[in-house]
Amino acid sequence: MNIQEFIEIKETKESIIEKLKSLKNGGLDEYLDYAISQMGLKKLPKKNVDQIIQQIIAKSPNDLNKKVESAEHYKAHICCVKEVFEEMFLHNAFIENLEKYQVEKDKDMVVYNYYNLLRELLFDMALLIQDYNQVIKKIPPSKFSVGKNLYQKDFTLYQLLPQIIFGQVSFHSFIEREPNLSIALIRQVIELRIRKAFGVLGSYDKAKDSFEPFPLGQIFDELKLHQKNIDFAIPLENIVRINGWANIFMHTGMKDYTWTLIFVYRYLHELIKGRKDGKNWSANSGIKITQKTLDDVINGLESKLKAKNGDLELYKSKPDIFIISE
Repeated sequence: MNIQEFIEIKETKESIIEKLKSLKNGGLDEYLDYAISQMGLKKLPKKNVDQIIQQIIAKSPNDLNKKVESAEHYKAHICCVKEVFEEMFLHNAFIENLEKYQVEKDKDMVVYNYYNLLRELLFDMALLIQDYNQVIKKIPPSKFSVGKNLYQKDFTLYQLLPQIIFGQVSFHSFIEREPNLSIALIRQVIELRIRKAFGVLGSYDKAKDSFEPFPLGQIFDELKLHQKNIDFAIPLENIVRINGWANIFMHTGMKDYTWTLIFVYRYLHELIKGRKDGKNWSANSGIKITQKTLDDVINGLESKLKAKNGDLELYKSKPDIFIISE
């Protein structure tokens, strides 16, 4: 397979559609077959979404060091690539919408955005195979090699600020995308979801008359004690894992393969937006719990806080959670 030709794409609507159709009509399968052959496999491993998360997402820097040295990490990424492309880009409705879309006269933001996203995905697909060969097989690239800046620059994030404030299409901002910033948003989304779900915003020091932070990790530790009695839309261990992965980016700026951001975004959907309960959809149903278990969680947090400092008390809000009948 010619990887260099595979990742080539032009910034035109026609080129994007051509590439998507090529991938849909066998190009993605050709890539997957090539990747698994490089990994010494006869067929693509079968992994469910929870397993993929556990194998591609590192919960700490030490965990990341172990993962990149494991062949299973790369195999799971291949499964992730397949899932993201088939679910997000290669279905008929999306391609048909692009075909119907009328290109604007000036800089076309739809074409610009999808061109850059698809280019990044294709580039990372080449990088994934190169990383596997270099790290696992200890084979350096020969004729064709790719390189990527592994760390987010503070300057480019600063350039993105006015885009978030004014919008990507405005006279006050640049149009360049910084997709890895989504990891920072994922980190905040998880923290807000957990804190608001259980109504734990922080702690209050009566002696100092001040609001104090209450570490999210302590909330996770308490939830682990009760997790058999709490119905999370996704496993608690994977919520903790994704939070740790996002922390790595927050503190180091370390980037990830582009499809990982999309996969995590989709994976969190029911936790953040809720699940159907019969015929109805409840925004809080991503976490279901009985009132007794909720009280046990809050009482456990309060007792540990008091044991640490008698002047501290939980700073609480009304829990945004789905209460199950006893």
